[in-house]
Amino acid sequence: MSTMIERAADLLFPESGRQTLNIKFFCGGDDNVTALQLAEQVVRAETQIRGGSARLVERIDS
Repeated sequence: MSTMIERAADLLFPESGRQTLNIKFFCGGDDNVTALQLAEQVVRAETQIRGGSARLVERIDS
């Protein structure tokens, strides 16, 4: 379990290079999201970004 959390943390905050400066998690109204569930989403999103299947959304309010 902690390896997934550590992997997500390493993706967001590497020791060198670009680091995440401002991140927000929208949990869809679910107040019981665990650290592991968030880590899984971070890793999944990074995989989609690197694989080219992520879609850029510039305006989340529209």
